[in-house]
Amino acid sequence: MQKEKPAGSSGAQQQNRPLLDADGMVVSKPLHRFGMYNDSRLENTFRRRVDRLVDAPPNMFSRRVHVFTYGIMFVAGTYVAMYQDFGDREHCFSSLRRWYFRKLNSWWSLSTEEEKELRERGRLK
Repeated sequence: MQKEKPAGSSGAQQQNRPLLDADGMVVSKPLHRFGMYNDSRLENTFRRRVDRLVDAPPNMFSRRVHVFTYGIMFVAGTYVAMYQDFGDREHCFSSLRRWYFRKLNSWWSLSTEEEKELRERGRLK
């Protein structure tokens, strides 16, 4: 027995309309329509297992890759902000670069007191 189509609806409209469950949520088409399962019990088992996998937290490898990806993004962003050549004109990273290189130079250079002490010892010309 075939179900009768409601008046005023074409077959194309029926096919494109999504399936809804009791709560009105969209559900995918049953797998037996695609020739995968003829038994609804098997389909329910398959869907239950797939839903369990979707809700599972990511494994440790995925978490490590995620953290590694954030590290690479940080390094690449730092490189672009501090060392990428944007030309001679001012840009949004100019003040940050000036501060960074001033700190870097003060860290790697000698203070006047240290220079004086090394000159007295004869280690600096």
